[in-house]
Amino acid sequence: MEQNLIKKCVECGSKDLKTVKKDMELERSNPGTIKISKLEQLQCQNCGESYFDDKQMTELTRKIDQLIKK
Repeated sequence: MEQNLIKKCVECGSKDLKTVKKDMELERSNPGTIKISKLEQLQCQNCGESYFDDKQMTELTRKIDQLIKK
């Protein structure tokens, strides 16, 4: 089982981090806004700050590359 290296929120210090799926929008000058649905990420349950572990960042990068190439 893969374990998260992120143990607490950098913003508020809470250790209550949960894996959630959220939609994300990235603003770019070209090709414009990139929308990604149901992106898995860690979210602090206290302040709402989101984080990506290595696996999640790899998936985010792959999805962005696919959308840019369209």
